[in-house]
Amino acid sequence: MKIRNTIKGLALVGATAALLPLGSAVAGGPGFDSIVVNSGSTGDISGCPATATCTPLISGEGFLQQEVVFDSGAGNETFVQTVIIDPLSSAATANVDVTTLPFSDITFIQMAGTSNGIKGLQTLTDDPLNTNPADTSGNLFTGTTELLIGTWAEETGKENLNVVQSFRDNGGTGTAIGATGATQTEDDFVNTFSMGVNLDAVGGVTGRRMDMEQDVGMSNATVTSPGDDFQRFVIRQRSGDVLTAGGSLSLTPAVGSPTTGGTVSWAAADDMMVAWIGQRVGLGGLGSSTFGFESVNNVTDGNVVSTFSTSSTDVTASPFAWDAANFGAAPSMP
Repeated sequence: MKIRNTIKGLALVGATAALLPLGSAVAGGPGFDSIVVNSGSTGDISGCPATATCTPLISGEGFLQQEVVFDSGAGNETFVQTVIIDPLSSAATANVDVTTLPFSDITFIQMAGTSNGIKGLQTLTDDPLNTNPADTSGNLFTGTTELLIGTWAEETGKENLNVVQSFRDNGGTGTAIGATGATQTEDDFVNTFSMGVNLDAVGGVTGRRMDMEQDVGMSNATVTSPGDDFQRFVIRQRSGDVLTAGGSLSLTPAVGSPTTGGTVSWAAADDMMVAWIGQRVGLGGLGSSTFGFESVNNVTDGNVVSTFSTSSTDVTASPFAWDAANFGAAPSMP
């Protein structure tokens, strides 16, 4: 049975992160490039990272394990690299980068040198309808998991565990909302999720980032636009050393609803979550109806405020508010 079919059930319920051990990075360590499926084969793997010397240890259809030695200038750094792929259905007509395949898993484990660690990258692309996974115009699940432990734990800008997943269902027509070069149809469903976790030297969680966005189109499947009937839902969560600065957000009470609105403040390293919903519904010849909602939640102290609007979805303007420095670019309607 193909590897991607074996693990598809886990991946589709968001368990990709569980397929790798938990983990962290140093500039100059091994990368994930230069590993290919050889032209003329369905699963013969070869390649060696730049500036390294590689000695294959075990190889087979869809599998390679090799010794990788880097000269650090202060002595050799020795790793065991393991590469696993889902073999191709037919022979490649040219060398194929394994990270572009429907499934690949690459890990480095340091065996000798100045320190030790594990570095891993897993990618998965799967069409739930079991059609050609290279066809990105229809239904599609994609997921990547990057793991960095030990030696690489302090690489600038890198999270120890980084999971990115997306799923879209557009009935096989157009290219879904959020995709590169999107020509989305009006009945698309798209869900994207990413999570980053920072760990200390003994594996304890020091910070967490979580982003989720969901688009729902409710109109004509043959029209390539977001449509008049559309909803976008966004959640952003930051905690620990990922939330580097304190701040506050003040939401204006919604008209006719005095129980909403208010201010939430937080300190650096608190656990903060913000949620936003934008929605529009076509009313035929009468135009369209608009609805916006936002909530701000300090999970650490339990303070929660929210508000809504029936005339605006602009999260950067009253009655809403946004902190791009802490929570990233403000969400908006397409």
